[in-house]
Amino acid sequence: MAVLAMCNVLRPISHWMDEVQWMLDHARGDKLPALVRKLAFVASVYHIWLERNRRCFKNQFMPAQEIIDSIKHDVAWNVWLSCKSERCERHHILCVNWGIPLEEKI
Repeated sequence: MAVLAMCNVLRPISHWMDEVQWMLDHARGDKLPALVRKLAFVASVYHIWLERNRRCFKNQFMPAQEIIDSIKHDVAWNVWLSCKSERCERHHILCVNWGIPLEEKI
């Protein structure tokens, strides 16, 4: 739910196939909200897969908030690399949610 909230999406989580279909329906295009949804989805799957492997093969458990923070870091980094600052200015709240800087740091 935390990742959805950072995407400004307020809806309950559903079954896997419904989630995939929702992504297909709501992440089209190259506008910033669609880009963030795509990146958030992929980062979530990746970090959940990493956690599954950590638990299965190493008997180690990462706290949920650390997994969310890793997802947030990956999404913010990728958006920052591909995003022009004016796109973030138009979608200020979305960028704030993900911790994406609005100005380039020198």
